[in-house]
Amino acid sequence: MFEDIRRKLVEVFVREGRARLEAEKIALYVVQGVRDVPKLLTVLTEEESDAEILRAIHSFLEDASTALDRAREILLGLDHQGEN
Repeated sequence: MFEDIRRKLVEVFVREGRARLEAEKIALYVVQGVRDVPKLLTVLTEEESDAEILRAIHSFLEDASTALDRAREILLGLDHQGEN
């Protein structure tokens, strides 16, 4: 499923004028950012301890924010700042 999502995002970004390599990077980061959502939802819907829930949320937010921040930087063209 996530590979299908990644491919679809690549095609969307390419149709919008992005270079294929850049589109591949953005799509990969977006998928990395959301791939743990099902795990998080499972933890939240099961009878887990508060500590387990908090650990899951922390882990999800760390992983997702890093990947999604990177996707945002590329989309907004911020990934090239300071490279000159």
